[in-house]
Amino acid sequence: MFSLKSKAVVSTQSTGANFDVEIDYQVVDGGDLDIDFSVFDSSLKRIAMDRRESFGSHQFQVKTSGVYKFCFSNKFSKLTSKTVFMDVYVDDGNYEEDKEASDDASMQTGITILNKQVDNIKNYLFKTQVQLQLTKAQRNKDQKIQKSNKTRVDRWSMVQCVFMILMATVQVYLLKQLFKEDKTQKRQARI
Repeated sequence: MFSLKSKAVVSTQSTGANFDVEIDYQVVDGGDLDIDFSVFDSSLKRIAMDRRESFGSHQFQVKTSGVYKFCFSNKFSKLTSKTVFMDVYVDDGNYEEDKEASDDASMQTGITILNKQVDNIKNYLFKTQVQLQLTKAQRNKDQKIQKSNKTRVDRWSMVQCVFMILMATVQVYLLKQLFKEDKTQKRQARI
């Protein structure tokens, strides 16, 4: 999570190729909760782009080694800074295997299959953890919006109550004045 005033570039060096990268981002606080986002590969070719989005998720395959850039921009909003949650997941497809398996071929195959399944479960659990973090960031953003709206409604309600009490007081005063007899009018009526 980081604060974004105008522009931020996150760079990462890729030493290999042919693996998958997934990036998720979400604006959790500040202004209209929207930013511009771009991903550039090592040859500065744009891979993905979002304009004025509050959240996004992009997947791409790294085909060449080099520097990959994730650019976050808030240039269109000069007055407010934004707080952005970002998560990058890299799946290179290499899963460690148990080296201490017995010499039996069927046991080796069974252990290899189990290791792959355990690695897949570990991979899914990591993705679930990322989704839970995104959900938590979304909940925090929604709570801030809700608190802001509640404050606005409370203030407007107070103004309305004061206005109603003032109008009731004015109406009671006017009604009293309407039925009040002036002393000079009473004297003239007696004569």
